[in-house]
Amino acid sequence: MGVYAVKPRFRASLRGVEHFAVRGGVTADQITAVGCACALAAAAAVLAAGFNPLWLIAVASLVVIRLSCNALDGMVATDTNSARPLGQVYNEFADRVGDAAILIAVTLRTDFVWLGLAAIVLMLLCSYLGTLAAAAGGARQYIGVMGKADRMILLALAATVAMFLAQPEVFVAYLMVVAVGCLITIVQRARVIRRELLGLTSR
Repeated sequence: MGVYAVKPRFRASLRGVEHFAVRGGVTADQITAVGCACALAAAAAVLAAGFNPLWLIAVASLVVIRLSCNALDGMVATDTNSARPLGQVYNEFADRVGDAAILIAVTLRTDFVWLGLAAIVLMLLCSYLGTLAAAAGGARQYIGVMGKADRMILLALAATVAMFLAQPEVFVAYLMVVAVGCLITIVQRARVIRRELLGLTSR
């Protein structure tokens, strides 16, 4: 469910970039760092944008590059047999830093701080629940209507719409959709995790 349902096709489209990165000696951790940097740059662009089309195009472009890096780091790690627990820690932490920075930036573009705080808290709880499943012996859960990729694609769409409407309500709507979507995703993941972990204990 969500954008992660099309992840295999998205990864397949990046296969040529992956091979180029591997031949160039680029590591998964370096790609993770680039993805985080793109998220931070997107956050800065959101703050600087006003409703300037060039800045808003930069926001949309940066979040798409971030999504590509998020897929590529795992692909490179697998292809080079360099996947390791510490790399997973780097990846998860970098993702949360990037997510928080972007949502904080969007919040600062609106007058609804409470809504931004709700979106940030629910996003972090949603992500924490997904990683907690793995810590408990299950699979890392990405299921749900509002995963990281969904949030980034929605932001790219919001930035595009903002170019034409030039209204801060676009970002308010974005925060509302993220908050509600993350709440729904928490429920979805909790159900899947409960079924999986109960199944493991009954074996």
